[in-house]
Amino acid sequence: MPQALALAVPPPPLFPPELGDELARLPGARHAFLRQLLAPDGAPARALLQAVLDGAPPPLAHHLADQLGSLRNDRLLQGYAEASTLALLQDRGWTALGVHGPRPTFALRAPDGAELDAVVLSWGEQRRPGPDREVLARLARALDRVGSRQRVAVVVRRWLPHDFDPEPVRRAIDLWLREVERGTWEGRYAAYDDAQISLEFALTGERARGRQGVVTFVLPPTHAHHRLRALGRALHAEIDAWRLVAPPDRPLLAVAFAQPGWDLAPGGLRELLLGKADRMSSAGPGNVEWHFGGDPAPTLFRDPLHRGLQGLVLLSHPPSGAPRAEAWLNPWATTPLPAAQLGLPGYAPAPPQRGRAVVRRVPPLAR
Repeated sequence: MPQALALAVPPPPLFPPELGDELARLPGARHAFLRQLLAPDGAPARALLQAVLDGAPPPLAHHLADQLGSLRNDRLLQGYAEASTLALLQDRGWTALGVHGPRPTFALRAPDGAELDAVVLSWGEQRRPGPDREVLARLARALDRVGSRQRVAVVVRRWLPHDFDPEPVRRAIDLWLREVERGTWEGRYAAYDDAQISLEFALTGERARGRQGVVTFVLPPTHAHHRLRALGRALHAEIDAWRLVAPPDRPLLAVAFAQPGWDLAPGGLRELLLGKADRMSSAGPGNVEWHFGGDPAPTLFRDPLHRGLQGLVLLSHPPSGAPRAEAWLNPWATTPLPAAQLGLPGYAPAPPQRGRAVVRRVPPLAR
C-alpha cells in the first residue's frame, strides 16, 4: 500500500485486551512502564492517550501509535511523554498540526494563532524501594567477602538492575584492594563502570575488626544534581540540532518529561536557564522578581544562538494521577511567548528594568 494511503488508515487501538497477557509472558516485564499503564488505576491515562491519538492528524497519529505500541520502555515512555505534552497543550487551546524531522519535532499552533515547533525529551526512572534495597544489600554482602580488610565506602551512581550479579564487581574490588595492600595503587578511589553499572569506591583509612564488614556504607544515587546536569546537556544538544534545520525565524518550545516526576530545586534550574541574578526585589506579597544584567555567562536562555527558544516546560504525568507542569519562559527570546498562552505556573518575564531582564514567579492562570 502506498505510504500516503497507509497513513490515511486510522491506527489500531493502543491497548487491546490481549496486551496484558502478552506482557505477562515476557521475561523481565514485571517492572515495565507498560505494566503501570495497564494497571486498573491507569485507566484515565489510557483514555487520555487514546483520545490524543484519535484526534491527531494521520501522520502524527501513526507516529504516536508506533511509539506507544512498543514494548521497549524507552520508546513507550517517549511516546507517553509526547502524548501527555499534546494533551496538556490542547487542553489550553493549542492545536497539533503535525510532526516532522529525523527526531520528532511537533508543529503547533498557539491560541493566539502563532505557529511554533516543540521538542519533547523524556527521562524514566524505576523506583522500586523494596527490590532496590535488596540489590544494595546484595552488593554489600558480596563485597564483605573480599580478602582484604581495608574498609571501603560505596557510591552507586545509578540504580542497579534488579537482576544485578555482584560477583564481577567483587572480583574487581578484590584485585583493587590487593594492589592497595601492596602499595601499588595511587590515591584512595576506584570506579567500576559498564553499560548498566556505575559504582565508585573510596578507602576510609580503617581496617575491619572482628565481625565488622569491609563495607562501611552504600550510598544510593542522588537524583537532583545528576538529573539537572543531564537535563542541561540534553537541552543544549537538542536545541542546537533543531537550530541547524529550522527556518531562522521559527520559534521553539522545549518540553522535558520525567517519570515519575521532577525533583529539581528552583535555584538550580534558575542558574541553568537564566544564570545568577544580580538582585531580587519584591513583586507583591509572597512573590519575588529576579533581575539579570551583565553576567556574560551563556546560560541556556542567554545563549545568543538560542534566541528562538521560547521556554522550557517541565512535565510529569504518573499513569494513576494528574499531570504536573511548570513553565520557565525565556526573557531573551526574540519573540517572547506570553505566559497566558500556556496558563501554567512557573517563571515568566516581567517588564525589563534599566536594560535588565526581569523574571517573576507566576501562579496558574485562569482558563
